[in-house]
Amino acid sequence: MKATAKKSYRNKIKNIKGKGKSKEELLKEIEELQQRIDDLEKLSNKPQNIKEETEQQYPELLEEPVTTCTLKKTVVNEQILREINNPQKATKRLFEIKGNYEKICSIIPNALIIADEKGKIIFWNKAAEKIFGYTSEEALNNDLFDILIPSEYHQFFKEGFNRFKDTGEGPIIGKPSEFIAKKKNGNNFPIEITLSAIEVDKKWHSVAIIRDISERKRIEKSLIRTHQKLEGMLNNAVNTLVKIIELRDSYTSGHQKRVSELAVAIARKMELNEKEVKLIKIAALVHDIGKAGIPSEILNKPSKLTELEFNLIQAHPQAGYNILKEVNFPWPVEEIILQHHERIDGSGYPRRLKDDEIMVEARIIAVADVVDAMSSHRPYRPALGIKKALEEISQNRDILYDPKVADTCLKLFRKKKFKF
Repeated sequence: MKATAKKSYRNKIKNIKGKGKSKEELLKEIEELQQRIDDLEKLSNKPQNIKEETEQQYPELLEEPVTTCTLKKTVVNEQILREINNPQKATKRLFEIKGNYEKICSIIPNALIIADEKGKIIFWNKAAEKIFGYTSEEALNNDLFDILIPSEYHQFFKEGFNRFKDTGEGPIIGKPSEFIAKKKNGNNFPIEITLSAIEVDKKWHSVAIIRDISERKRIEKSLIRTHQKLEGMLNNAVNTLVKIIELRDSYTSGHQKRVSELAVAIARKMELNEKEVKLIKIAALVHDIGKAGIPSEILNKPSKLTELEFNLIQAHPQAGYNILKEVNFPWPVEEIILQHHERIDGSGYPRRLKDDEIMVEARIIAVADVVDAMSSHRPYRPALGIKKALEEISQNRDILYDPKVADTCLKLFRKKKFKF
């Protein structure tokens, strides 16, 4: 366009001649045309700046500029924009999402049950159908308690549900707890339930995840029966060993049972757990089993023992350990028997252990053993009496005997009036 304009101007200059104008007029007109040609050439060689021209032509607006937010072009955003512009696609997408969630819930092995604030069931997955026997159609919109809970527990569960709804607190909230539930056929069965809450459409809802633990309970009962049977067999075996020892040494008849009674009382007073108490009971009942290898003439000798005979007597903890280490007890019975003549100052035998090197069970049996031995008749001396035995424990507490064990033993006799 610019080249055409320049050509037309040049043609005009060529055609100026012969029009009857004065020389001055012709020169002025030629200058004007030449100036216009020069201006056009400058424009053709200069890059245009639209922004500068616009700013020169239009004054700056006084209003605040409008800020717009542009959605970045991504696969997800393009999909959202397409769905906004296409309601049918958006609805289809929502149904697809809902279907995916239902598929996930259908393969969960535990029952997933959602109830509204009134306790009405609004969601019931496939596992819930299998566990309770109700189809989804039968369960939905029914009362949670009528469907799941035996009638005798209704009031308890309703109070707990309302407390959970109002305060968000409860003994089973957010942690697995065991309860009794009810199937469609009316049978009660054990469940493990975890309860939590969610907000749907700005309304409170409870979410229960429930597992049928019937098989687990059956196995637990079977294990308990087996354990009780084995424990009975173990007790019978221990009692048999006790009788064998007492037949060998008539003067120790009843000694091990009395030691066991006192040791168990001390252990309970010291608040040891039931496993430790059982261990002490069994170990105390057979603590002198090593004497089975000592000739009865030495055990029942009425006079003072020779050094060799005394050394044989002192070997009975090691002998007892050697006998019982092959029994394979579920507890370290043999180790306790090995340690029951150790003393906390290291003066005991056979290994001269000190303080916490000695098991607490052995420290308890040591005190009980001394009390009964001193208060009972022996072949080489008459009974010294319980008063003398307690003086021994009191005078040597924190020297030979564990101070906590010694103090507990003294309290049992002086305040609790313990008697063999």
